[in-house]
This record gives sequence, C-alpha cells and structure tokens, in this order.
Amino acid sequence: MVYMVREWHSIVLFTIAPILFLIVLLDLFPVRLLSGEEYSGSLVGFLILALAFGYSPAILGIVISTIVSYARKKNFDIRQMNLFRICSALGKSVISLYLSYQVMEFFDPFSTYLRAGLGSLVFSLVYMLLVAGASTTIIGTPFLNDMVLKLKELIVPVLLCTIIVPHFLRHISLGNIMYETVYILLFLLLIIFLSHGFIRQLQIRMKSSEEFIRLSELRISQRNEGHGKNTGILCQYMLELLAYPKKRRTDLINYTTLHDIGKSLLPMEILTKRGALSLTEEKEYQSHTTESFNIILSISGDKKAAEWVLHHHERYDGKGFPAGLKGNDIPYESRIIALCNHLEHLLNRYAEDGEVLRQLQQLSGKVLDPKLIQAITLEMITTVRQLIITKPLLQETDLIHVELQSIEEHKEMSGFTGGTVLLKYRDNDSLHDMEDANLKEQLAILAEHALRVSENFYEVIQSKNKTFEAHFYPENSWVAIVLTDITPALEYREQLHQSTMRSYKDVIETLSKSKIDICLEQQEIEQHLGIPLAQMDIITKSDVSSGRSLVMEYIPEELKINQPKKLMHIKLAVSEGVTNLIKHAANGKLSVYSKCNVLQIYITDQGSGIPIHELPKMILISGYSSKRSLGKGFALMYTSADRIMVHTSSKGTSILLEFDMLLEEAS
Repeated sequence: MVYMVREWHSIVLFTIAPILFLIVLLDLFPVRLLSGEEYSGSLVGFLILALAFGYSPAILGIVISTIVSYARKKNFDIRQMNLFRICSALGKSVISLYLSYQVMEFFDPFSTYLRAGLGSLVFSLVYMLLVAGASTTIIGTPFLNDMVLKLKELIVPVLLCTIIVPHFLRHISLGNIMYETVYILLFLLLIIFLSHGFIRQLQIRMKSSEEFIRLSELRISQRNEGHGKNTGILCQYMLELLAYPKKRRTDLINYTTLHDIGKSLLPMEILTKRGALSLTEEKEYQSHTTESFNIILSISGDKKAAEWVLHHHERYDGKGFPAGLKGNDIPYESRIIALCNHLEHLLNRYAEDGEVLRQLQQLSGKVLDPKLIQAITLEMITTVRQLIITKPLLQETDLIHVELQSIEEHKEMSGFTGGTVLLKYRDNDSLHDMEDANLKEQLAILAEHALRVSENFYEVIQSKNKTFEAHFYPENSWVAIVLTDITPALEYREQLHQSTMRSYKDVIETLSKSKIDICLEQQEIEQHLGIPLAQMDIITKSDVSSGRSLVMEYIPEELKINQPKKLMHIKLAVSEGVTNLIKHAANGKLSVYSKCNVLQIYITDQGSGIPIHELPKMILISGYSSKRSLGKGFALMYTSADRIMVHTSSKGTSILLEFDMLLEEAS
C-alpha cells in the first residue's frame, strides 16, 4: 500500500479506468468452479495492468477488487465488514502479485502468451497456498485438503489469462482500450452466464429432490415433513466443518436429503404404527435402506453413492442394519449421514441445546462415530438450530393425553385377552416354572436377542394352538418379559370376520342370482376343481399374453371358429384376472382345469385381499369401479364368465372362473 501511494503520481487514472471497471464487474459476477468456490476472473485485469502499466496500477486493481469482492459476500452491509479480514485478503493478493510480477519480468524477452500464462499460474498457486496455510493455522483445516482438485482448477485462470491478456495488450497499443474492454467483458460475461446456468440446473435438481422427499414424508405424517431437507442442510454444514472434499459434497448432500426415500415403498401400517414394532415388522421396516439403495442406484447409476445411503443405519458398535458393519468398516459418508439423521431428530425433540449435545455424546462409540461427535460443540448446535425448520415440541399435557389414551385402549382390549404375566429372564433356568416347553424355548431365544441388541421390542409367538404377544425390556444382565395371551382377541376377530363374510355371501349370491359364490374357506374352491390341465406363474406384464396363450391351447379349433363370442369372453376374463393380479398382488398363479364339460380358470395370489364390500355395488351399479383395488376388471370377469367362486383374506385371493359346455360344444 505504501509503495502504491509513493508511485501514485505515475498512474494515469483515465487510461486505466476501463480496466478497473472490468475488474469490478468480474468481482460482482463470479464464476462457480467444480469445488464450489467462486472465481471472479479479476486476475485478468491485474495482469493487464501489471504488463501494460506496471506494478503500482496492478496493486490499485487488487485493492479495489478486494473491497468489492468482500462487500458482495457480506451483501454490502457495512456492519458486517471486518477490516482485519479485508487486510488479510489484500495481503495474500499483494504477495501473490509481487511474485507473479517478478516471474513475468524475468521472462520479459519471451512471448506475451508465455508471460501471461506463467504469471497467472504463479499468482493462483501462491494465493492457494497462502489461503491453505491460513486455514490450517486458524481453524485447523488439513493443509492438503482438496489440494488435488484445486490444482486441477488452476487450468481455469491459466487458460483465461493466456488467451485474453496478450490479445488485450496488443490492442491497447493500437489505442482501442475501450473497445477491447467491452469486447473482453462480453466474452467473460458469457462464461459467467453459462456457469450460473449450470449452477441453476444443479439447484433445480436439488429442489426437486427436496420436494419429492417432502411429499413422501407427508405420506407418513406432518411431523415427518422436512426431515430429509433438514438432514441435507445439516450435512452441508457438517461437510464444511469436517473439511470434506468439495468435489463430492453436492452428491453427498443430495443423497442425504433422499436417505429415507425407501420408506415410501413400505406398508402404511408399519410407518404409522404407534409403539414398538414386532421383530417381523422391524425386519420389514429395515428393508427401507435397501429400497433407498435401489432407487438411488436407478437414479444416479453410482453404486458407491447408493451404498452411502444403504448403510446409514449401521451402528458404530456393529449392532445396526442391514449388514451389521462395525467401526471404520462403515463407509465414512454413511457415518456422516447417520450423525446428521440423529442430530435432526434430537433438535426436534429437545429445546435445550445442552441436552442435544448430551444425547449425542451418549450415542458416541455405540451408535455414532466418536471422532465425528468430537467435532460437535454447543456453539455448533446453537448455530445449526437456526438453519433448519423444527416442529413444535410436544408439551407435557400432550404427553399425558397420549399416555391416558394408551391406557384406555389397553383397558378396552383387556377384556379380549387371556391374561398377562410378567417374567424375568436371566438364563434358561429363569423360566423353569413354564409348562409349555416350546413357548419357553422361543422366549429364551428372543430374550437372548434382547440382551445382545439392548433394545425394546415385541413379537407375536404361537404355541399349542395359542397366540401370545411378548414384549421384551432388556436391562444390564436380565430381561423383563410382558407376556399376554391374545388368543381370545384373535378368535373374536376371526368370528367377526366370518360373520361379516356370511352376510356378504348371502347378499352377493342373491344379487348375482347365484353367479358369484363367496367361499369362506379356500378349500371350498379346491374341492370343486376338476382335472388339472396346465399351470404357470404370474410375475410380469408379459404374463398377460402368456396366460391367454396357455388357456387357448386347451380350446378346440372348431370352437374357436364356431363360437368367436365365447372365445372373446374367455380371453377377456383371463386378461383382466391376470392384469389385476399383477397390479395389486404378488406370487400369483394361473391354472387350467376341466370338469364335466366346464372349463375352469383358477387364479390365485398372495396379496392383501380384495374388499368384499365393493362387490354388491359392482353388481348393482353399471360401470362401477373401485379403482384402488378392484378396478373394472372384476366387472368384466363377472360379465364374461358363467360362474365365479371367490375366496379372499389378508393372506391372498383365489378366483375360479367357469365357462359352461365349452368342451361338449367343441366335440
């Protein structure tokens, strides 16, 4: 600065004003590099001033550039301006320019292109090393952090300066400085425009991911809304804190936002169930990490990135899922996602930042990576709480209301249970009083599991025609088991179901004039079947045409020619039956039977059943469609077939379509 002032009398301000204006504009509209850093391109102006007018004018350009660039980053709020930081940035730039200028002077006899290229390389390299050294000294960032990527990015300033600076200098000598300034400015603004367009596309992609996951979260409950976005915001902050390589930050933040996307494929009853999940339900819930892996792999094609999400529920002590990985065997990115996931939940659960930190520290070494936890401070938690949108915390009165509601539900159900006992398990001898050896063995296995995982859970157990619900609460060396006989409740539910089915059976049989027979047991249909002819599995859409072809093999050619209408009805019924199975169920089969001049088409699946209460509406109302489950497919089968037998339950559906006199007429 002192040197610049001393040499001020040699500066022709009017001559260099266009170049100073160019520097200001480039600082106001910087380019985004791969690492996420901003590059203003003002180095072009510094080198033009240095080569054309000398060292002092270039220093003036640096002073103006530093002030403008710092002011832009602080939104031109003078209250946020820090004189020390401005001077620090100015000092690094002046040192870089001095060394760059010395190199260009040394190569004065050589080509201007070589001097400009070397000058830009030296300036950028020295400035990068000075910034890295300052970061290491002040905040402890590793000196070589992102160094490879930053070295690759040096090609941007070197190319720009090598191409633009010599061209500009050549035309300055011809007196076209104003014209060249505008020309170069338009060229650089085009690059800036393309840079911002690319960044905007990345932002749109990120916003789309956030909105998609928000809609998935709303499917569960409004209290889950925003979890994905909040976790992504926390991840972005943590990556800066951890000095994570900037080249991979955008991908990791995006995939952190989408880490729970697999939950959108889980059954609603699993997601919304209040209280603990059974082991079976817990296993189904854990599958959401695999589903997330498959979705992200399909979107990105990046298996390594998809595995970050796959393992975000692993525990540092090896008790997590899906692979039970332990410690550093868990991908580093998965450990970061896990930390951000837990932190987001804790920020929504606890109002006190100190309590959030205490809860995180309790998870250290057990659930979360202790090295990552060491980076978390009370000040950091206070800061990130301002970045995310937290839900209103449950008040004590709300908790009391929930507890009372749970107690009332328990009282209501107690009349349908066969009694509850409290057991204490320490080893197999602890259950010696139990007469049921099979039940004792199952309880012992589950209690040992509870001790290993140190988590509460429950499971439904069957033994000697009885069904029990067992809740396990592990302590340090023993497990409390609350065992309830729920056999009476299940029997009551089954009786209620059978009573309802009988009512619908009578109604539907009357409305359909005995064309539809609702079977209370699947055996009723199986006992009615004739001689088996063929069978095939139903898996994909291509099986619709395959199913039609299979049935057509057992229809004589004469009938195909003489009864085209009957043939069309058979094809239509088969197509609709198989299509409905593919849409709404799984593990389906299509079988063909013959019985007393009747062709039988038997379609079975292992879906969740069809709503019997919709069938009367379908029979009474022409064109009625239950789009969520039956569609118009059942109506078409009803119209096409001569008789239909149906059995449905939560374990699956069986439909038998019969066509009269088919084989007799063909003979």
